[in-house]
Amino acid sequence: MRSSSTILPRAAAVLLSLGLLTGCASGPAPSETASAPPEESAAPVDCTVAKCVALTFDDGPGQFTDRLLDELKEADAPATFFMVGKNVGRYPDTVKRMVAEGHELGSHTWDHADITTLTKEKIEHEVQWTDEAIEKASGRKPDVLRPPYGSHGVVYDRLVPYPLVLWDVDTLDWKHHDPVKTVKIAMEEVKPGSIILMHDIHESSVQAVPDLVGKLKEQGYTLVTVDQLFAGTDFVPGAAYERGAHPAAAQG
Repeated sequence: MRSSSTILPRAAAVLLSLGLLTGCASGPAPSETASAPPEESAAPVDCTVAKCVALTFDDGPGQFTDRLLDELKEADAPATFFMVGKNVGRYPDTVKRMVAEGHELGSHTWDHADITTLTKEKIEHEVQWTDEAIEKASGRKPDVLRPPYGSHGVVYDRLVPYPLVLWDVDTLDWKHHDPVKTVKIAMEEVKPGSIILMHDIHESSVQAVPDLVGKLKEQGYTLVTVDQLFAGTDFVPGAAYERGAHPAAAQG
């Protein structure tokens, strides 16, 4: 018969290896390893009531997109990015960062093609190739699609497996490259439910963002992604949308 002096140390060793002997474990204390409780998610915004506005950026990602993400993070402002598929592979970390920081991913076709000039097969390829590039970079597929040039039609829209998102505020940032004009146009035309069109491939557009976001917030607007703007409404694949659901969006 083995003595208790032999059995007890062996039992203690087993318990220690299993982490069941308190006060003697070699790893971190339970309080150090336990994961922190998840942060409470913010209450969803009802954009049929709140003054919501969606900032959207086309044609990237590009060399200025990370700077834009810095500005949006500083301002606590989400946005929706409509990306050109062939650009995504050049900036995979940027696309991954968009997801991590709460922005929405959108497709802008593979090579900025006018879908009304394409065959059914070509449209499918433009969508599929872009989906694959975005998913490879970020682990997620896009939620929405913006047809380049805003060019679309019922026959073509039905071939797109996402809602088609247009805009009601065109800042013309791609044309004048003036941050002051970008902000001026946006603030003159914005209304609750608006979708603002900008381009993150232009440095001047990125420069406009801090002032624009600040002015929108001063006027009581809540910045949201496109999917948040249409949450709880009829937002379906193959249909085109220019504005959100706020009653003011239907005016003028």
